[in-house]
Amino acid sequence: MKKLSPIDLFTVSLVALASPLLIAPPAIAQMDSVAAGEEPLIVDPMISARDAMARGDPAEALARYLRVLARDPGDLEALSGAGSAALAVGDADAAINFFVRAEKISPRDGRIKAGLGSALIQKEQPRAALRLFDNAADLGVSPVDIALDRGLAYDLRGDNRKAQVEYNLLLRTRPGEPEAIRRMALSLAMSGDKVGALTVLDPLLRKRDIAAWRARAFVLAMTGDAPGAEAAAYAVLPRYQADALKPFLSRLAALKAAEKAAAVHFGHFPEDKVPMEMAQASPTPAAKVSPTPSSKGIPAPVAAVPSPPASRPRFDSNGRLVLRSDAGTAKAGSSAPVVAMTSTPEEPSPQRVAAQQKAADDRSLAEDRRAAQRKVAAEKAAAEKKAKAQEEAKARKSNPERYWVQIASGAYKPDLDKEWAKQKSSHGKLLAGKTPWTTPYKATNRLLIGPFPSKSAAQDYVNDARTSGLSSFPVTTSSGQKVDRIN
Repeated sequence: MKKLSPIDLFTVSLVALASPLLIAPPAIAQMDSVAAGEEPLIVDPMISARDAMARGDPAEALARYLRVLARDPGDLEALSGAGSAALAVGDADAAINFFVRAEKISPRDGRIKAGLGSALIQKEQPRAALRLFDNAADLGVSPVDIALDRGLAYDLRGDNRKAQVEYNLLLRTRPGEPEAIRRMALSLAMSGDKVGALTVLDPLLRKRDIAAWRARAFVLAMTGDAPGAEAAAYAVLPRYQADALKPFLSRLAALKAAEKAAAVHFGHFPEDKVPMEMAQASPTPAAKVSPTPSSKGIPAPVAAVPSPPASRPRFDSNGRLVLRSDAGTAKAGSSAPVVAMTSTPEEPSPQRVAAQQKAADDRSLAEDRRAAQRKVAAEKAAAEKKAKAQEEAKARKSNPERYWVQIASGAYKPDLDKEWAKQKSSHGKLLAGKTPWTTPYKATNRLLIGPFPSKSAAQDYVNDARTSGLSSFPVTTSSGQKVDRIN
């Protein structure tokens, strides 16, 4: 199962200051002004996570939810959201972990049980998943919301009729749902209804839905049309994948209904029915002659390296199809020596062959996992970079560079309105018509008036205010720095 690579965790420190409002003296405030820099724009990661899921970017959402969990491991919404996001990126193990943690906090939450049931479907545990879906429905989750995965659970149990009831329920509520249409067609084919399956798929086929064309290949294969299935596979898949699927497709019709569901949805073939393709019928090269004579004076043959099977499907130790074309033999230029035998070589034992094949398949599967992890990490980094750029652009647009005059500051933001009233009572004529604003600076908050049309205009106001006894100095807020109005 694919794993997401770890992401950076950020800790947010919140400083709560309950002390009374302190007014910075003008000299100190002037020193602070020199050191002033652009304030970072803080965005709630929970809001970003919800937005990412809404726009179909689960990798970005998972990264945001993990930031929340780094700060609060018991955040129920973040745990549930991380479970859904992990499931969407294909990591069922991580999803189960998040949902189990969430269930411990809220054991009566039906949506958490539904999410855990969906994760167990990906682990091919339909019986446990069905129990969780029943519990979710009892706790108030709409049957429509769990119909898609509940139908798949019934298909994995071999009960296609109940599966089709679930898919129909969803399609009545959400007509045209592509995944429900594809699963319905596959379920009909599992039960032997080729015409019905192709009829259901037809709207998606007309829209050139690639996933529907793949489903069509499986429909034809499960209903006994192996040549048609192969032609359909070559039409939508890369040639090496279609070549690998040929023996797979030719044996689908012989499987039981539950076995067909596991095969077409998860690439999982029954262990005793794993399709194998014989090696190409090429003439075996003659045994090479060793320069070392045997005991009878006849040159002894050198052990020949057997040719690998030609482009056959690869399966991992659990019988899952791995669509790779690399062979498990030693590569050219490797350091493995060819040993000269002094007697006729013995045939390798079946156990040794099986062990070698398993090791090669495990290496292939590990390579696939690493490649998938790198891809997910790259996609996540690109999504984070894009989201950050969008946030910064939005902040710059809504808060351009502006010019202000600071007349006071205070650590407790809600009391700035009192300070404004105090300043206005002392300098009413000078502050008439002015609007108070505030922006954070280090551990305090600035009390500003403005904005002024230019930096020079702000300085002119400071010069006039000084003659009237109001201590102030000009402040320039950079692009993207948020400034709030004080009511």
